[in-house]
Amino acid sequence: MRRKIPGRKHRGVRDPEKQRAQRLKSIKHKINAPPTDPDDQQIPRSLQRLAQLQVKVRNGDFARKKAKKPRPRERFEQHPNESEREFLLRVHRECDAVKHEAAFEQKFGVEVKRNELGEVESVEKRKDPLKVMLKEVRREKKKKKGKGDEARLTKSQKRQLKLAEKKKKKLESKVDEFEKFRDKVKFGEQVHAPPTLTLPKRVTATNVAPRPGKRDLLLKSVLGSSKTSNTVIDRTAKRKNLPTALRRQLDKQQQEVVQAYRLLKEKKHGTL
Repeated sequence: MRRKIPGRKHRGVRDPEKQRAQRLKSIKHKINAPPTDPDDQQIPRSLQRLAQLQVKVRNGDFARKKAKKPRPRERFEQHPNESEREFLLRVHRECDAVKHEAAFEQKFGVEVKRNELGEVESVEKRKDPLKVMLKEVRREKKKKKGKGDEARLTKSQKRQLKLAEKKKKKLESKVDEFEKFRDKVKFGEQVHAPPTLTLPKRVTATNVAPRPGKRDLLLKSVLGSSKTSNTVIDRTAKRKNLPTALRRQLDKQQQEVVQAYRLLKEKKHGTL
C-alpha cells in the first residue's frame, strides 16, 4: 500500500462573515470613495471625446456622413387588359415578397440591392454603426501608440523574415570551418616534403618561482659529490620483481641518501 498523503488543513478564518469583513476592509478605500482633491479630478472619457469632437468641428476636420437615400417606394399601376382581381392579387404577391425580403435582411443582417428592373444585383452585409465607431476608436489608438515606433510588419512580411533566418541558419550549418585553412595546389606543382612549422620562441621568466625538481637544495649539493654515474634506473616496478643486482644497487643508493640526510640533520643541530 502507498503512503497516505494528508490533506491540507484550513488554518485561516472559517467564519464567512469574518472573511467578508476582512475583504471589505482591504478595499474600503477603493470603492465609493470621494475624490481626494476636488480641484484635481480625472476627466471622463466621454467628456474628452466630446471636447475632441468640438475641436474637430471648429477646425473643419469633421465631416458629416451623408445620410442613406431612402429606398424608392414601388408604385403599382394596373396594366392594360388587367382585371381588378388580377391587379389586387399581383399587389398582394409583391407585398409578400417585400415582407419576406425584409425578414431575410433582418435575420442575417444583410442588405439586398436590386437594379431598376427589380433583379438582385448583390447582397451586402449591413454595417453596425456601433462596431464601425469602435473600429475607428481602435484605429485612432493604434495611430497614437505607433507614432514613435517603427512600422509594424504584416503577417506575410514576418513569415518571409522567418524563412530568411531559417535559410541563413541552414547555410551556416553547412559551412566548412576548415575551408579557409585548405591549401590551393596549382596544376603541375610538386612538393617533396611536408611544410615545417616554426613555433614562437619561449620567453624565460626570471621573476617566477622555480619549478619542482629544479630547485638548488642542500641535500642536492651533498648528493652531487657522491654521484658516480648518470644512469637513470626505472623505479616504477616493485622491488621484489626486479633482478638481484638491480635490487642491491637500489638499496645501496637508498642507504646513501638516508646517511646524507642524517649527516645534514646533525650539522644543522650542531650549529644551533
